Amino acid sequence: MMMNKSLFLTYLYLLIYILLSSGVILYNKWVLSPKYFNFPFPITLTMIHMGFSGAVAFFLVRVFKVVTPVKMTFEIYATCVVPISAFFASSLWFGNTAYLHISVAFIQMLKALMPVATLIMAVLCGTDKLRWDVLLNMLLAYLQKL
Repeated sequence: MMMNKSLFLTYLYLLIYILLSSGVILYNKWVLSPKYFNFPFPITLTMIHMGFSGAVAFFLVRVFKVVTPVKMTFEIYATCVVPISAFFASSLWFGNTAYLHISVAFIQMLKALMPVATLIMAVLCGTDKLRWDVLLNMLLAYLQKL
């Protein structure tokens, strides 16, 4: 049976995401490891990541016009973009700091647990209701990855 183009592109993007994500993890571990590059500043590495992401986003939106630029007010920027950026930068910073102390395999195991942690936080914050079937499904998927 022929796979349609949309499904093929979805799987292709997933494969690229998995490869790039794994590559960044291994690269960060190499850069921060005392055995290899021994770069002891995870926050600086985080700033480099954020600067690179910002530059790529700028070129994709403003130069290559891959997507239409969004007009936003200062209020929307301050209440939507800044908090997400702060959490993302914090996640990168603490993740990069973790490379100094734990193995790549353990980091991958923790990353696999993130959907469960996200669901639990959403329930605790009141943005989602606890559904035992969803939680059990996530836990089974996590245990399968181990």
